[in-house]
Amino acid sequence: MANVQLIEQLSDSITQTLSFKEKSLVSRPEWGAIKFTNAEQDLERIFSLLNYLSALPLEYLTDQSTTQIKNQIEQTRPHLDQIDKFNIEQPNPTQIRDELITKIHQAADGLYTIAAAWIPFLAYQKGDVAQNIEKLRTSILDAKEIVDKAKGEIESRKLEMDDIITKAREASAAAGAAVFTQDFNNEATTLSEKATKWLVATAILGGATLLAAVLTWFWTQAGLDSGQIWQKVVSKFIVLSILLTATLWCGKIYKALMHQSATNRHRALSLQTFQAFSSAASDLQTKDAVLLETTRSIFSQCTTGYMDSSSSSPDSDARVIEIVKSIVQKQ
Repeated sequence: MANVQLIEQLSDSITQTLSFKEKSLVSRPEWGAIKFTNAEQDLERIFSLLNYLSALPLEYLTDQSTTQIKNQIEQTRPHLDQIDKFNIEQPNPTQIRDELITKIHQAADGLYTIAAAWIPFLAYQKGDVAQNIEKLRTSILDAKEIVDKAKGEIESRKLEMDDIITKAREASAAAGAAVFTQDFNNEATTLSEKATKWLVATAILGGATLLAAVLTWFWTQAGLDSGQIWQKVVSKFIVLSILLTATLWCGKIYKALMHQSATNRHRALSLQTFQAFSSAASDLQTKDAVLLETTRSIFSQCTTGYMDSSSSSPDSDARVIEIVKSIVQKQ
């Protein structure tokens, strides 16, 4: 270990030299365009090394190394003082600046050559290395614990989000199904009311046709020649044909409206059935199967008894069902 007096002298020398760190040694307004930019890196090296030495236990140095470091610092400080007192009014200021930059570079190299090798040893003696290693190990363990905890929370949040998304989809599907169910019910009711009106019209025309047939049968005239007889027969036939055609036409409209009403009522019941089975199903595969069967039931032509079932279009039904299948498979 170094002599106490030598250590004190070295500490004083370090403190005095570090005082130049607070001064502007690279550029000053009074220097104008002349700057010590090329010496900036060497100045930073010198002050960084002195900062390290000031914080380390210098008593672990040898007498020889203490003397060498102190002497090198003492040789460096005059150069710093010359830069601090630099004046552009002196002769050849640029040449003097360049010479000072060279001297600072040499001083920085000399100081590093002597002192830098001791810094790791002094830092270890201070205990910073062991403490930093322990702190680093503790930080790593803490970070690992935080990461593990974060992973657990992320997984938990992911499950919650998946559950929320699933419930949101189910709620939106249920809401959409409820809206369409109401639409189908309303349409069925409207069509049924219109069909009732056409049924009344059919009954009125049917009664008028029957009444006209009875009247034409019992309403006769005597003393008519053959031309007049044919005229009467043709007139009665035309009247009866028009009434009968109107009756049949109203009847067909009634049947078509009742067919549409029954179809929409069937679709509403199919959607209600879909909601019931979808709520009871526990997996997506079952729900998809229920959706496909509901689609088949809704968009397939159903036989209501009002219309001829041979007029249905199975190709169109199949296309709708295939479209729904492709949508389900993409989900």
